[in-house]
Amino acid sequence: MENPQRVNLLLEKRQREALERLARQRNRSVSDLVREYITAGLREDNSQQRERLLALENARALSARILKRRKGKPITNSVKVMEQIREERVNELLGRRR
Repeated sequence: MENPQRVNLLLEKRQREALERLARQRNRSVSDLVREYITAGLREDNSQQRERLLALENARALSARILKRRKGKPITNSVKVMEQIREERVNELLGRRR
């Protein structure tokens, strides 16, 4: 363990009891278990962040490939197109003319 730092941590009674029970079963200290769980949690958070960044990079790369294939012509905003189609259909149904 490299340069340990003291930290006060408030736990619920059931959490403390569970940690103490597990520490006894594994013949380890509560502090050791807490450090292990914190490390695992941080590793998991980093892994999820890496997955999100990779997905974002893949989406950007896909967008760049599509834009290149379309010779720089931007992709139409489908939401705006759908809103326009809906508006035109409503006007048609209500007998409105533009």
